[in-house]
Amino acid sequence: MTGDHHDAVSPARRTRREKMTAWYGRNALWVVIGGFLLLVAVFYLIALTNGPGGGKPCPAAKVCNFVR
Repeated sequence: MTGDHHDAVSPARRTRREKMTAWYGRNALWVVIGGFLLLVAVFYLIALTNGPGGGKPCPAAKVCNFVR
């Protein structure tokens, strides 16, 4: 038909991949910021669980948590 564009599909007829691609295209900056914050949160949790000493006694050859 004249004036029929195959690329202009209505939003209801788009596949899930096309919808997600369009969403990421509009929100790329927020995806990057969210990924960075998630990475920071993971490193923070790792630091909390492996903090100073980690609940283990200090070896005799090492001075742990020494403050003058």
